[in-house]
Amino acid sequence: MKKRITLTTAGLALVLAACSSNPPVASTPSRPQLTAAQAENFTMATYFAKAGSIKNLVTDNWNPEKAPIGDVASFKADYVVSPDGSSGYRSVQAAIDAATKAGVAKPRYYIEVKPGTYRELVCTKGAPPITLYSTEADASKTLIVFNNANPTPKAGDQSANSCNPNMGSAKGNLSFGTSGSASFAVYSDDFQAKNLSIGNDYVPGTYLSGNQSAVALMTMADRLIFENVRFLGHQDTLYPKTAAPDVVQRVYFKNSYVEGDVDFIFGRATAVFEGCEVRFLGGRSAKESFIGAPSTYLENPYGFLFQHSRFTADAKTPAQSVFLLRQWFEGNIPTNVGKMIVRDSELGGHIQREAPWAPWGTRTSPACSAQGEACSSKTLVLYDSSNYYAPGADPHNPPEQYLAEYRNIGPGAAKPRD
Repeated sequence: MKKRITLTTAGLALVLAACSSNPPVASTPSRPQLTAAQAENFTMATYFAKAGSIKNLVTDNWNPEKAPIGDVASFKADYVVSPDGSSGYRSVQAAIDAATKAGVAKPRYYIEVKPGTYRELVCTKGAPPITLYSTEADASKTLIVFNNANPTPKAGDQSANSCNPNMGSAKGNLSFGTSGSASFAVYSDDFQAKNLSIGNDYVPGTYLSGNQSAVALMTMADRLIFENVRFLGHQDTLYPKTAAPDVVQRVYFKNSYVEGDVDFIFGRATAVFEGCEVRFLGGRSAKESFIGAPSTYLENPYGFLFQHSRFTADAKTPAQSVFLLRQWFEGNIPTNVGKMIVRDSELGGHIQREAPWAPWGTRTSPACSAQGEACSSKTLVLYDSSNYYAPGADPHNPPEQYLAEYRNIGPGAAKPRD
């Protein structure tokens, strides 16, 4: 895999300065823009204020900026992993298992990973709070990677990732599946990672299937922080998920890098991307060029938030060929609607300029049927809650935003107001 460079501090400063002086942009039906008042509802503070069951949310006002990972130079490692095992552990999983066995002896365990490539599957299920880190600021020097994919064949009694084993030949589980393909699975609260790369280097097309998903990182836990971490793959690279559709679990990505070519940031978690680079890899698919595929639960107002970030593409990507999102109708459950806000960010020329949001297949809104329309051949992008609820039935006043932008810049941003 080629070396990638995350958004630098200088680059972030340029984005911030440009966005703050960006001329007003007209909101259109296919490219809605937040007002300044609406934008106040879409910040890290609002996204991370609550967690738990939608019907019984707990307000803890989690703020990862007030309790950051910190300077790795100040850490004292409890366990050290190195490629040759000379430090005590040869695999990341072995060190995590040791911390899990130690249990609550300490409030947090620090695991240092020496530079090198670790070809293994990792699962943190049952682990105490862990900070996994490298002392090297160049995250490309330390790589945790594997190559399982959705169509990779397996025996019926063979486990996929131990966090999501996808067992049972009687159920026809004779491939790894999307969740089972994850190279690294975080199923424990308060996990942190810094200065690392997590990848899935499955080569698309190795096994015939309409679903070439190959997940690098999958999460199903709360209060997670990833700082200066590179997520490498093609389809379905990064999967922030939750324990159930109606459960809110929060993930923070800071100054990190994500690459892929189909739905490569997807899931139903509440996730904030701050100062990140989101890079589209062209050359494989000309008809499924989507970056995000959230499946946010209807009653959770917060899905994915990208702020002060850069959306870039490689040289193989045609201009205006990539959608910011298609809403994932996960499990064909009507209340999985998908929500995403992009604000104060730089959008490259690969982004569709007139209508950057897309529907998922033949998805239609329940409100469509309620209005007596012929919906069978229609698709609908749910920009706000008025699209979902029948006329007069929307409990939100004004309608709640699902997909929108605010003060973005760059050749892929909406056109300034005339």
